[in-house]
Amino acid sequence: MSAILSQQQKLSQQLVMTPQMLQAMKILQLSRLELEQYVKTQMAENPVLEEKEYGPEEPLSKIEHSTEDVLLAQLKSLPESSPPDNKEVDWEILARHREALMSHTSAMTSKAHGAKAGDGVHPLEQVISASVTLTDHLYDQLILMDISSKQKLIAHQIIGNINEKGYLEPTIDELVAIINHHHSHIHTVSRAEVAAMLKLVQKCEPTGVGSRSLEECLQIQMREWNKENPHLIPMVQTQTKELQRKNYAQIAKNLGISLPEVDATVALLTELEPIPGRAFLQPPSPYITVDVSVIKIGSEWQVVPHDDNLNQVTLSSHYLELMKSIPQDKQPTATYLQGKIRSAQWLLKAIWKRQSTILKVSQVIVAKQLDFFKKGPQYLCPMTLKDVAEMIDIHESTVSRVTAGKYMQTPRGIFELRYFFSSAISSQRGSDVIASESVRKIIADLIAGENPKTPLSDQKIVEILTIRGITLARRTVAKYREQLAIPSSSRRRRFA
Repeated sequence: MSAILSQQQKLSQQLVMTPQMLQAMKILQLSRLELEQYVKTQMAENPVLEEKEYGPEEPLSKIEHSTEDVLLAQLKSLPESSPPDNKEVDWEILARHREALMSHTSAMTSKAHGAKAGDGVHPLEQVISASVTLTDHLYDQLILMDISSKQKLIAHQIIGNINEKGYLEPTIDELVAIINHHHSHIHTVSRAEVAAMLKLVQKCEPTGVGSRSLEECLQIQMREWNKENPHLIPMVQTQTKELQRKNYAQIAKNLGISLPEVDATVALLTELEPIPGRAFLQPPSPYITVDVSVIKIGSEWQVVPHDDNLNQVTLSSHYLELMKSIPQDKQPTATYLQGKIRSAQWLLKAIWKRQSTILKVSQVIVAKQLDFFKKGPQYLCPMTLKDVAEMIDIHESTVSRVTAGKYMQTPRGIFELRYFFSSAISSQRGSDVIASESVRKIIADLIAGENPKTPLSDQKIVEILTIRGITLARRTVAKYREQLAIPSSSRRRRFA
């Protein structure tokens, strides 16, 4: 039997991700800062996109009330730009809510008094200052020292060779060689002079900076803070593994000291800083931009979107008019311009859909978590992505993308939208009565109010929760306690 090659046609249906769908999904999962950067990139690449400019005669109040209507009116004037669902957003109501929001708190406004329209001026407390390095911090202290130019030269070389953790990398002899090699035409230094300046640098803040070893760092801190302990250095040098295991009985045996002395030494060790430059190693706090705000107007809780900067993106009227006037013999130009206009339309539609979806999800969160806004975190209700997806008729994965990296400003603080989603904890009657996040808050409050000398064990917490009608296994309590970064009862008792 011989094989025969043949061709045949087959009709089938399959889901294909179009470029528009991919772009919409990408925009949906971007955070506010990432989206603003993405829009700026698109504006640089697409000449049809531009930032709306307001004339100097136009009042600021008119600008504030027209931001949402601008994008909506533009999209309705474009072909196939209406939202895919039938649930329209009342932008006029949102504009009135924004006016109420601005009158309630100045921290939520994006326009400063006297600023130009369109400027993204933020309150002072929301601006991150430039980070200061450890080297800069030490140089600032060096300026205040009354020392000679030769001593300043030595100190500069010492500070310049201190690494990010705060430790001096070269030895004194190496520093002497470096200074004499590069600055012999100015000064020649001795080993004693470098050693003296190193002691001066080691007196700077943070305490322990300029140390050449962990032992020297700890000794400097103990001396400066008047907390001398003869057992600490031997313990650090010889009992590292036992310290990691918290095997204090073995440490006491190895060092020939009593268990209370081990406890006192370990307690002191926890107070000291093995990395003096740690404060300068930490990155600055991430700059969070709020996507929506929740405010109380009368007896109702309303959701107000923060989308001023995004709504200032518009289509260039110049290129729209140019498209209409291109002659027939300029077909390549018309094709190029038409593609840019269509790409801009897709971008504006994706931004509109993102804003609308975030608003709908936020409104559902406020409706279901009303007790949280009224009474506090302990009244957070169980809620899943599936619950929200079913209420607004979208896919669960879409809700997951919307809630990731999006933030809501409330009278109780700023929360990521995902904060409001948690599983349910069953009561003794088997009904869902409380969210897991609320249980964690209760556990944290119980431990915060415990007697330090007799801390609550996990089993005791289980018994207290049972009395309150919350049924949990001991391992679940231990898991929640670890998520809260709270040590066990034995460790809390030891360090009390």
